[in-house]
Amino acid sequence: MNNKKAQVTIFIIIAIVIVGAIILFFTFKDDIGKTFGSENEALSSFVENCIEKTGKDAIYNIGQKGGYFYSPKLSTSNGIPYYYYEGDNEMHSKEEVEKEISTYLNEMLTFCTGQFEDFPGLNITSGEVNTKTTIESDKIMLDVTFPLTVISNNKNYIIENFNKVEILIRVDLIYDSIEELIKGQLGKENICLSCITKIALKNDLKIDMTGAENATFFTIKDEHSKINGIPLEWKFANKY
Repeated sequence: MNNKKAQVTIFIIIAIVIVGAIILFFTFKDDIGKTFGSENEALSSFVENCIEKTGKDAIYNIGQKGGYFYSPKLSTSNGIPYYYYEGDNEMHSKEEVEKEISTYLNEMLTFCTGQFEDFPGLNITSGEVNTKTTIESDKIMLDVTFPLTVISNNKNYIIENFNKVEILIRVDLIYDSIEELIKGQLGKENICLSCITKIALKNDLKIDMTGAENATFFTIKDEHSKINGIPLEWKFANKY
C-alpha cells in the first residue's frame, strides 16, 4: 500500500509540474514573443539603415573611379579608368558596375554595423555579407543577405534577409549618357564637342573636361542626384 501511495504521489507531483509549466508558458508566451519581435525589428532597422548608408557611400566613391571599387589595370596614375583608349571602347558593362557596388557593400557593410555595440543586451554573431545590386531607372536597388545569429535570454534565433533598400539616384542615366558619348567617339581622332554638348543638354547633366597625362579627363555631374547633399560625379578618361 505504501508503494502505491508513493507512486500516486509521484504522479501527482509530475502532473502538477507539467500543468505549472504549461500555465507559465502561456502566461509569458506573449511577453517572450513581444521581446523577440521588438529586438528583431530594432536590429533589422539598424542593419537596413547601415545598408542604405553604405550603399550611398558605395555609389559616390565608385563614381569617383568610373564605376569601379578597385581600379582596373587600364587606368591613369590616379586610378581613373580609361573608357576610350586609342580607338578602342574599354567601358565596362552596367552589370559589371552593379557587381562593383555589390563588392563595396560586401566588404564595407560591417564597418557600419561594427560589433553591434548599440545592442549590448544581445550576443550577435554575423556571417558573410552577400549583396545583389540592380540599377533601375532613376534608382538603385540593394538586396542584401546578412546572416545574424542572435542570442538573447538563453534563446537564439537567426535574422538573414532584410528589406530591399532603394536609393533614388540617376546612375542609369549617367551610364547611358557616357555610353552614347563613347560610341559616338569611336572612329574619330578628335573630341566631338558638339556631341558632348548635345548629350549634356538632353539629359540635364554637366560635363567637365581637363587634359593631363596625354589624356582627357571627364567628370559627369548630376545636380539631380545627390548623396548627403553632394551631387553625384562620375569620372573617366579617354586617350585619343
